[in-house]
Amino acid sequence: MPSGADMSIPGEIRDFFQIEKGQTLLIKGLPGTGKTTLALEIMNSLCEDRNGMYISTRVDPRRLYAINPWIKEVLRPKNVVNATQTKLLESLKGMGKDLSNYYAVLDFFKVFFDETEEMDNPMIIIDSWDAVLNYTAHLIGESQHSFEQNICEFARDLDTHVIFVSEFANVMPLDYIVDGVVTMEQFRLPGYAKGSMRTRYVRQIKLDKLRGVEIGQKTYTVTLHEGRFRFFEPYREHKDALIASDGVRVPDLSKDRISTGIPDLDTVTGGLKYGSCNVLEIDHGVGKRYYQILTALASNAIKNGRGVFILPSLGYQLSSRDIFVPTNVIVSQPDGEDPVAWGKDLLQKWDVLRESTGRPILNIIGLDAIEFAFGYKAVLNLTNLMIRKWKETNDINVLVVKSGQESMNMAIHTADTYILVNELNGGLFLYGVIPRTEPYNMLLEDRNRISLTPMV
Repeated sequence: MPSGADMSIPGEIRDFFQIEKGQTLLIKGLPGTGKTTLALEIMNSLCEDRNGMYISTRVDPRRLYAINPWIKEVLRPKNVVNATQTKLLESLKGMGKDLSNYYAVLDFFKVFFDETEEMDNPMIIIDSWDAVLNYTAHLIGESQHSFEQNICEFARDLDTHVIFVSEFANVMPLDYIVDGVVTMEQFRLPGYAKGSMRTRYVRQIKLDKLRGVEIGQKTYTVTLHEGRFRFFEPYREHKDALIASDGVRVPDLSKDRISTGIPDLDTVTGGLKYGSCNVLEIDHGVGKRYYQILTALASNAIKNGRGVFILPSLGYQLSSRDIFVPTNVIVSQPDGEDPVAWGKDLLQKWDVLRESTGRPILNIIGLDAIEFAFGYKAVLNLTNLMIRKWKETNDINVLVVKSGQESMNMAIHTADTYILVNELNGGLFLYGVIPRTEPYNMLLEDRNRISLTPMV
C-alpha cells in the first residue's frame, strides 16, 4: 500500500497523465464535492518546476491563495489567471478582438497554450469550464462542440495537459471529446440501521474513463482533510497480527481511563473508562478485518500489566500461541447447555485474572457468540449480570456485535461508547455513535499500527 505521501491521487490518474503529453481530463461533480482541490492536487503531484497554469472563473488569485495556501508552492502568481466574467470580457476587448467573432475566444485561450510551450510537461486547469461557456455563449453561439474540440486539439498539438472542471455531473458532449473523465460525489454512508444517530456523509471519486489505463478500481473513498485531496485504497488484512507481539506500548491515559492501543482512536473516544461498557459494532462487508482493533486493544492492555479476558466473536480464531503473556490472558468460548452455570464460571475466571494482576481487567466479549450459543433471552440475562459485575470491579469492557443480530439494540442502550466499523470501496472506516463523531478512515500501517484519518 502506498505511504501517506503517495496517496494524494489514485494511481490510475497518475498513470493516465504519464501515457503521453497533452492529456485532457474532465473533473465533474456537484458544487462542494472537491473538484478544485482534486485538480490542484493532480497539478501538485505531476507538475515539475511549478509548470502549471490555473484559469479561474470564480475567484481571483488573492482569494485562491487565501483559501489554499499550500498551492503557493505549486503555482506561480503570474500563472493564476483571473477569468471571472468581467475580467474575461475585458481581456477580450483588450486584445482588440471583434466580440462578435467566435475566433476571438479561441485566440484568447490559445495565448495560454503559447505561454506554456516552453515549459517542461505543463498543465492548465480551467475552473470552471461551464462558466467559460456561459460567459462566452453570445460569441460561441452554436459552436460549443467545435470550440471544445479545438481546445483539446491545442492541448495535444502543444503537449500541454488540460484539466476541465465542471459543475455538472450528468453526461455532456465534452465527455466524448476528452481523454479522461472522473466524477466527484458526496453521499450518505450506507449502513444496516438508518437514523440521525448514524447519518454521516463522505466523498468518493469515480473513474469513469481513462483512455489507455486499466482501471483497477472504479471508485475510491476520498477526504479533503486539512484542505488537501487524499484517496484511500482497500484495507489489507494481516494474518500475522499476534497479541502483544508487536507495536509500541501506549500508557494508560489517566487514573481511570485506559488506552485503546490506537492513539488516533484515543483522541476520538477519550480512551476507555474504568467500569464502562464499550460497544464495537461490525457492519456487513467488514469481514475479519476488524481484528486489528481488538489485537491492538488486548496487546496494549497486556503490556500495561492488565489481565485480559477474551470471548472471541464468531470467526475470530485465537489460540494460545497467539498470546505473548498467556498467564495474564484467558480465552474462553460459551459452552454447555446451561447459560446460568456458564455465567457463574465466567465470573470466576474474571476473579482469577483480577487477583493475579491486582487491578481491573479488560474484557473483550463477542456478544454474537453468546447469542449464537444460548439465544437472545440468555444474552439479556448474562449482559445484566456482567454489567453489575463491571460496575463493582471497575473492569473495562468491550462488547463486539454484528449488524443485524438481535441483541444489537440492547447493546446500544448499555453503551458508554458505541463505535461502528463499516466498509466502503474496499476500505474500512469507523465513527462514533456515542459520542457522535464524524467518520474516520482506517489505515493499517507498518508493525500493525492503525491510523485514522478524518473523512471530510
